[in-house]
Amino acid sequence: ERERERKRSDDELESAAAMDKGEGALGSGHVGEMEKHLERPTCDDSEIQGQQDLSREEGNRGSEEKNEDPPASRDDVLQDDREEEEEEDSFDYTGLDGLDDSESDFDIDDYDSGEDKQQDGKEEEPLFHSGAPEMLARSMQPQGECSAPKDEESHLSRHEILQREKSRSLERLQGILQARIGWEDPSTRPDISQLIKAREARGHWSPSKRARISSRVLPNGEPEVVDVGNSRAYIGHFALNGDVFLAGFQNQTIRLYEVNQTHRPWKLRKEIVAKALNWTVTDTCLSPNQQLLVYSTISPVLHAVNMNATDEVQSIQNITDVHTPLDFGPGFSEGAFGLWAISFSRDGKYILAGSSDYAAYLFDIEAQRVVARARAHKDDVNSVCFADESDHVFLSGSDDTMIKVWDRRCGEDGVNRVQGMLPGHTEGIAHISPKGDGRYFISNGKDQKCKLWDIRTMCNSTSGQLKKDKIESFDWDYRWQPYPGNPEKVKHPHDRSIATFTGHKVLQTLIRCRWSPAETTGQRYIFSGSQCGSLFVYDILTQKKAAVFRFHRSVMRDCDWHPYHPMLASVGWDGSVVRWQKLPELEGQNHNQVSC
Repeated sequence: ERERERKRSDDELESAAAMDKGEGALGSGHVGEMEKHLERPTCDDSEIQGQQDLSREEGNRGSEEKNEDPPASRDDVLQDDREEEEEEDSFDYTGLDGLDDSESDFDIDDYDSGEDKQQDGKEEEPLFHSGAPEMLARSMQPQGECSAPKDEESHLSRHEILQREKSRSLERLQGILQARIGWEDPSTRPDISQLIKAREARGHWSPSKRARISSRVLPNGEPEVVDVGNSRAYIGHFALNGDVFLAGFQNQTIRLYEVNQTHRPWKLRKEIVAKALNWTVTDTCLSPNQQLLVYSTISPVLHAVNMNATDEVQSIQNITDVHTPLDFGPGFSEGAFGLWAISFSRDGKYILAGSSDYAAYLFDIEAQRVVARARAHKDDVNSVCFADESDHVFLSGSDDTMIKVWDRRCGEDGVNRVQGMLPGHTEGIAHISPKGDGRYFISNGKDQKCKLWDIRTMCNSTSGQLKKDKIESFDWDYRWQPYPGNPEKVKHPHDRSIATFTGHKVLQTLIRCRWSPAETTGQRYIFSGSQCGSLFVYDILTQKKAAVFRFHRSVMRDCDWHPYHPMLASVGWDGSVVRWQKLPELEGQNHNQVSC
């Protein structure tokens, strides 16, 4: 419409220039008609009247002077239109004048949405659609197989495109982490003492400043022994709010310690004595409100304990407390099966479980029945987890070396039909740990590798190329044999992971790995136990070892990082429960060459 107005204005200017002198160039009628087309919202009445008077004076000067005016007037019209477009596109910030930039903190969610939703000038589709599985498959098309610009990537092979997209995904994650912790070059960043002085002057630190400081120091030195049991410890993790640390032992004992005062000795809050265990406690999980504790064993029956039912410290099954059985019923195998891993949903209504009959189960606690089950893999499902707080998308890892993605929203068969899979490990999956944003997660594998993944790089579950290519594997048993290959050289031909970390050992048992907390580290680190008894910490930004903590004389199967304090805790097969919370400056130390 603006173009039409311009054209009409130009035509009238040319017709006015062609008028002879006798008719009076640009008479008052023509001026009034032109002013309608050249009217600008930024001009006031006095400016318009001045333009009219100037036009009348120029009309009385003669035809030669008049014929020179139209080109200048046309440029003015174009300039005015450009100014009008800029004014229309401008945003009124008058309502934001009261904000103080010095007190505003960087929001990582805004950064994440900006980095992940915008790529090549286009807004990225949602991670998962709520429609049919076909729509989900299209929206989650593997990045390595997506259509690329012809002038840039048409000459690249599919493998090269996949490698490029994996590098971009890792760069996005590193950018998010750098923004969260205020990443600076180590040679130019200020000393911690300077930042503490600045805090004293201003009165407080923002969350980003806290993460910036605490991410530079790690617990180190000699740990404090919290407890020593007479049995192997298999489970060790904090509650979501960090008030409780839970340790599970092979001798049917599960202990809960109060850690409200991080600098004081932990107090034993509850000791649960389980009955009818098969071999050991395979996993435990606390409900989000910390009222219900659920533990599993190599059996199709879970047991739930109400933590607030009695004030007694010791809880003995069906003697001092009722341990409510949660029966998963018949599975896909002919005989009994066991549950290797369990996880609560964030709303506390469901329990996700992986089993020895190659299946994944979703159990409704209120209804006390299985509401969904899927024959997920070709071997034991050792680990399961929800991808984020929405509890719609979940992951499963198996001894068949594959990690699979499931979506409960994709029709009635959402749990029965895999939405995608992520190849990369050459041996079985020991543990999976999500970042919590619905995109990134890590996994420990029996190929002695901890891998970092982006769910958006998953491939189609019906890909025939995966079945054709031979994957290097070995005939061995990780429970009593060392890994026969070289983790640095053995690689999957269709690896979809975006980073790989090696140094720890995943042997004898299902060693667990986790993310460092967002509150104190910005989730910059990932860490894992090891068969050698050490705790390995890796830095995602540098992709190197950040620290190795040594104490346990035997296998360290599980460990965890306090969600709000710079403190690590670990459990081992030597029966000890220890915490690491001394905080010397880490800069200048080199842990890259340290290994088991």
